[in-house]
Amino acid sequence: MPKKSVLCSLLCILLAFVLIAGCGRGNKPQQSAGRDVPTTHINQSASRQASTTRTDQPASSKPALPAESHDASPDNILWDKYTAADGSFSFHFPEGWKVEVDESIVSIDNAKSDEQLLMTAVPFDKDKDPAALAADFISLLKQSNPNVQASNWQTDSNGANRVVFDLSDEIGGKKYNGLGIVIKDSQQALWLSYTAPASAYSSDRGFTLLQGFMESFSSGTESKAPNVNNDFGLEDKIDTNAKGFMFVLEFALGAPFTQSQEQVILDELKSGWRLLTEDELNDYDQYPLLVNAILSMNQKDLDELRGELEKVIREWLEESPDSDKAVRLIRDQMESRGREVIAGDPPLTEMSLTAYSEIIAYSRLLQQNSEAGPEEISPDSVKDIKQQVKDIWETFTVEERQQIATSPGLWICLRTLMSNGTEEEQDKIRNSLLELTTEPQPTNDSNESGTGRKPLSMAAHSSLMAIQQMTFNHYMWSHGFNYHPTFGKMW
Repeated sequence: MPKKSVLCSLLCILLAFVLIAGCGRGNKPQQSAGRDVPTTHINQSASRQASTTRTDQPASSKPALPAESHDASPDNILWDKYTAADGSFSFHFPEGWKVEVDESIVSIDNAKSDEQLLMTAVPFDKDKDPAALAADFISLLKQSNPNVQASNWQTDSNGANRVVFDLSDEIGGKKYNGLGIVIKDSQQALWLSYTAPASAYSSDRGFTLLQGFMESFSSGTESKAPNVNNDFGLEDKIDTNAKGFMFVLEFALGAPFTQSQEQVILDELKSGWRLLTEDELNDYDQYPLLVNAILSMNQKDLDELRGELEKVIREWLEESPDSDKAVRLIRDQMESRGREVIAGDPPLTEMSLTAYSEIIAYSRLLQQNSEAGPEEISPDSVKDIKQQVKDIWETFTVEERQQIATSPGLWICLRTLMSNGTEEEQDKIRNSLLELTTEPQPTNDSNESGTGRKPLSMAAHSSLMAIQQMTFNHYMWSHGFNYHPTFGKMW
């Protein structure tokens, strides 16, 4: 059995509680099935001895394959074959990528997408396990690139011959995510990694590309095209299960996470599932069913279940280490959800300020791309809007302040429907959100985020009222977030 992450323990505890409690009043979830893929971060720049350079590698002495630009989706990966000039080894790589090989490094790059597959030997010590060798190598990388970070370490369930971990890096202001693997045998240790820009990173894609590359590597010229499973139905199910857990977690906390916070938790969750068997992963199929149960409960049962789930999470937090990133995020969320930014009745809390700013940022994004999802919101845009709201808070009416105070419940509801709602519901949300920022606004040409636009105009106020009425009348579970205009509830 692989070592389970701290977050996985919370998954199991919440499921056990729900099964015992019967998920409210007879809404006990029933089992289905699932499996996951990793999440990671990295970019590499280092010396030749410990070299993992992303874009500035020395020119190879071997001929490089032509670099075309293929945006291969995870479920449509085509492979080309590379054979060393001396015929000593061969492997397959994604079609259209560029291969460079020297004495100790194999680098495979997609220039258009800035993705990279990398294999290199790491300094070997027969007395150290793969995790220790990987940590030593990362320390070497940090000497020339201090932004490289590794997290979510997972050991192989079948022994101690490999370790898998997430990677992150930032170079020239650009962030990268990735997946790393170190494999050790009796004579050597190898580092393999996949990296991509954080904005476009797919753990499913990275895991499949690494798996295919590793499977195809062969001595001599007989490399066979990898037989990797490009049917991502199982990964789609894992993604559904992970998002189901996020919904339950946010419901229990009564506090929506920001998009970046949510991604950290999803990444760690999927990383923890990566080495489980399909049967073990099936247990987590309860989460989408639990989501459906919550969506259909009445207000009394919702309040009771939310309170009980929060107690379970508090108990878990008391026993969990602060060193774990997900633990810190969840603890901080519970402590900060009612933190006042500006006092008043209602006050402007950090959570309502962030949720409202993300709603406005998403509305502006939809003006540019009507098919964009909430996960594509720019953090810089949100930051700018938050500052605007604070600057003009005194000009808002009591009713407008109450609207902003209800934003956490509204935003988590809208995000959930954008992921799980019907096509009709999603279209209705998009159209309603578009109305928030449709009227002409003076802009500051020097600021791409549009900081010159007032974040709540009269038209936006009316549109937000309509969205709130639709949401709070139909989705009772969204009432438990931070503030309700009727009850005036504050944490």
